[in-house]
Amino acid sequence: MNAVANINSLPSEAYPPLSTSAKQAASGSSTTDSMPVDQVDITPTSQIMQRLNAEDGRVALDTAAGNLTSPLSTELYAQVASIQQQISGAEQHDGGTLSSQDAQRINQSESELSASIYSDAHNGASLPSNSTPSAAGHREALQAGRIQMGEQAGNLTTSQAQQLMTQQYQIDGQISTDKAANGGTLTSAEAQQISQLQDQASKQIYQTINGGS
Repeated sequence: MNAVANINSLPSEAYPPLSTSAKQAASGSSTTDSMPVDQVDITPTSQIMQRLNAEDGRVALDTAAGNLTSPLSTELYAQVASIQQQISGAEQHDGGTLSSQDAQRINQSESELSASIYSDAHNGASLPSNSTPSAAGHREALQAGRIQMGEQAGNLTTSQAQQLMTQQYQIDGQISTDKAANGGTLTSAEAQQISQLQDQASKQIYQTINGGS
């Protein structure tokens, strides 16, 4: 089984908003030792940006899994960049926030991106209307997105990004192994173990992006 095949369980873009602790950490009101948080180095800390981050991670993981060709991944990354520009432009126009109209428009763009990722990774299949990502899969996409965006921003070297992504592949492999042994699900103990591994990975991503701080 491919180490990152589980990313195909992420067809939905119904990602939850940041938790209170995540928002506090992202704003600097909490230390990196008291979280970690998958969104700590992403601004603005909005549901829209979190969602785009996860979509970026889906592209990275699907590409690594061989589910997306290089031309397709390049096209999808261009869509991610276009939405980032939409967000920046709208925030500048709206005084640092997003109006409800702009948020609705950008959410629509992200929905279209999500459908494109799923279709391209599944040989043209349509996005299922009733699918939602697992908690473990959702977080994996967020972590991968942080790494991808960190490299794109010049905050991670190629070597650092590859090392951090390898860590995500290993966690994904553990998820696959655990699910295979339990009829396609994770036990509560296994889910807790995966969460702890991602806590460690999240802190490492943050520290690497911020120069070990």
